[in-house]
Amino acid sequence: MVITKDVATENIINALSEHFSYIETERHKEIDKLLDFYEGINTDEYVKSYFGSETLAQIPVFNQNLTRRVIKARSMTYKRPPVMSVDSRYEDYVNVHDLNAKRRQLESLTYLLGCMAFRCRWDETTQKVEYENLTHFEPLFLPYEDKPFGIAYFVPSYGYSSDESQDMMVVWTEDRPGYEGRHFGIIDGNKVSFNDGDLNPYGIVPVVYTHRYPPLRGQFYSANAGDVVSADLHTSIAMTELALCLRFGAIGIRYVTGVDDASRIELGVDKLLYLPEGANFGITGPSASISQIIDGIKFYVSATLSNNHLRIKWADSHGNAPSGSALRIQEIENMEERIATTEDTYRVFEQKRYEIDKRIIEVQTNVNLNDDYSVDFVEPKMYLDPQEEINYWSWKFDQGLDNKQNWYKYNNPDMSDEQIEKMVKENEVEQPEPQNPLLNRLRS
Repeated sequence: MVITKDVATENIINALSEHFSYIETERHKEIDKLLDFYEGINTDEYVKSYFGSETLAQIPVFNQNLTRRVIKARSMTYKRPPVMSVDSRYEDYVNVHDLNAKRRQLESLTYLLGCMAFRCRWDETTQKVEYENLTHFEPLFLPYEDKPFGIAYFVPSYGYSSDESQDMMVVWTEDRPGYEGRHFGIIDGNKVSFNDGDLNPYGIVPVVYTHRYPPLRGQFYSANAGDVVSADLHTSIAMTELALCLRFGAIGIRYVTGVDDASRIELGVDKLLYLPEGANFGITGPSASISQIIDGIKFYVSATLSNNHLRIKWADSHGNAPSGSALRIQEIENMEERIATTEDTYRVFEQKRYEIDKRIIEVQTNVNLNDDYSVDFVEPKMYLDPQEEINYWSWKFDQGLDNKQNWYKYNNPDMSDEQIEKMVKENEVEQPEPQNPLLNRLRS
């Protein structure tokens, strides 16, 4: 984070220039490493630093994307789009599909990086609010304040220049008593104007921050998934070593002693090896037990998943598949942690995001939406046996606690309301009137 002595544009530029003039910040280096493992790119370079070049000439580096799998397993709040209760005009000015996709990405990146910035922006082409997740950013603070008054984030040159100093840093600040908020860019220390007076047309910073955990000890940033990335790197190193064991265990490492001229030695399945008197030929293999290496790898992975409230079932495990009740019991810790994250982070995020959207729409279109906004997060599906699911829904129908429309929506969230109503009508069967045997006999 960057602290400026006041909100003047010149002081903001000077503070940011000083912050980035010496070296790339350690935080941004760490972000790049976390993103590399999450996306599964450049990970070879991290593993290669632990091996000699001659060793890796024998086998390719073994990589597995443990990081992405853990992050996706922990990011369940937006797996299914939440139901928004909002002004009916809202969706006319918001790209809902973009919002749903960016919210899912936001949740994953928040767990990965610890802290994220979610930007709401007006798109002149679509005339709608669209969204952007910011990974490399710096919040702007005034001395002794714990709430940022602005943000600076980076926009790459995207090939326009190979010089990273030509990347643009975009700055937003909010209105403060006696001072209007600003919006401008910085390229290599020089200010770039986006509008007259560099004024922020919204008066607020169009960014919402999310944290993996509520910040503690006066720190703005939260703990990230460094433990997962470390385990991912350990596992990739161990798997590469396992591959070396398999290779050298299969062919061995041949050696000869007592020979003064190596050119006299020829090896091959169709050749006879002749050694002079006093020479010795041998083959050695790795001393490590392959099963021990595999057990060690499993321990790395299991410990990391357990620390992140996840469980794992190995492919070589035996026994019958656990029942739905057993799976629910195993998932209690994970479910409780997800509920806490939803309430502490994403319900608060939704309210702040809507306030920003509402302000942007008001400035850009002169449409003033209602303040009322709520969101109903869709719970992940429970593990139910077929008979348990039948009993569960039958009981809810009998007690009048649910309807068939919600059953269809639960099992197929992509169905439209019109499709659901059509399915309900098609499956309705007229119940025959109760028969009276005595009356039927008299009629006959």
